[in-house]
Amino acid sequence: MITDSAGREVILPDNITTVGTYGSASTRFITYLDAVDMLVGVSSNDKTVDVDTEGRPYMLAHPEIVDLALIGTADSFDAELALTINPDVIFLTTEDAAAANEAYEKAGIPIVCFYPYDPVTQFDKFSQSILMMGKVLGKEDRANEVIEYFAGIKADLIARTPDIPQDEKPVVYIGGVGNRGPHGLQSTKPEFIGFTLLSANQKAAGIASNDAATIAKEKILEWNPEILFIDLDTSGAAGGGALLELKNDPSYQELAAVKTGNIYAIPPDTRSWTNYGTSFANAYFVGTVLYPEQFKDIDAKLKADEIYTFLVGDPVFNQLYKNTGSLAYQKVDLSTI
Repeated sequence: MITDSAGREVILPDNITTVGTYGSASTRFITYLDAVDMLVGVSSNDKTVDVDTEGRPYMLAHPEIVDLALIGTADSFDAELALTINPDVIFLTTEDAAAANEAYEKAGIPIVCFYPYDPVTQFDKFSQSILMMGKVLGKEDRANEVIEYFAGIKADLIARTPDIPQDEKPVVYIGGVGNRGPHGLQSTKPEFIGFTLLSANQKAAGIASNDAATIAKEKILEWNPEILFIDLDTSGAAGGGALLELKNDPSYQELAAVKTGNIYAIPPDTRSWTNYGTSFANAYFVGTVLYPEQFKDIDAKLKADEIYTFLVGDPVFNQLYKNTGSLAYQKVDLSTI
C-alpha cells in the first residue's frame, strides 16, 4: 500500500511490470526514473511527436512513447481504452482524489495520483512524489538519485550566486512564456527558477504563482528591464511573438535592454507541464549572463546535455536548439529577426 499525491491509500499488486500514465507530467517522470520499458499506455498529449518542432526533452529522447496504447484524451481518462491493455497500475497527473476514485470505479485498475511539485519552492513535496512513484515502480534507488541530483543542482546554483544587494543588480524580465499556447512579451513567469535560485532582481516576483502571468505593457515599461530573457515558445504567438514586438514596437525600443542589446533567448521549459531539466539548464545560462565570473566554467549547452542525459537518457540539446529556431543560449540581434 502507498499514499499518493492526493493523500489516498492505494493497494497495489505484488508484482508491477506494466503501467499507464494519464497526463504528460507522469510520463515525464517515468522517463526520469528510467522506467520507460514498463510503460504500455499514455494519454493523447504523449501520442504525437514531431522531431523537427518538439520541445519536450523526454519525447525527443523517447519518441517510441507515441506508439503506446491510448488511455485517454486531453480532456478525460478513458476506462474502456485502459482496460484493453489492463496495466498493473495507472498514474493520474492530479491531486484530485475524487477524479482518481471515479477512474478506479470505472476501470477497476489501481489508480495512483502523481503531482509534479516545483523542485525549488516545494522541494519536500517534489521529493515525496518521486519517492512514491519510485516505490510503485520498484525504482526507489533511482528515485533517490533523481532527488539528490536536483538538490545538488539547486545547491550549486545558490552557491555560485554572489552576495550583492538587490538594488545594485540589473533589473531582469523574462517574456514570451508559454501558457496553454504561445504568447508575446507580456507573458512572464513570476517564479522563474532561473531568477529565483540566482536571487535576480525580478520585479515580477511574487505577482502570481509559478504559472505564467500576464503583465501590463505599461508595467514592463515602468520596470524598464536592463536584461531581457525571451522564452522561445513565443515564436508561435500571433504576430510573431516577443522578439518581433521588441523589434517593431516604438515603446519597447525605449527599454534599456533593447537599447543596449541585452536580449537573450532560452528554450521553453513549459510544454505539457514544466520540463524541469530545461528549467535548470536555463538557470545555468541565466547565471552566465548575470554573474559571468561565477559561471565562467559553465558552457550552458553542455550543461543542458549533462542534465538531459541524466534525466531522460539522451543529450537532446542540439535537437531542441534546432527545433526552437537555433537561437537558444545566446544574445539576440533584433536586426536579424
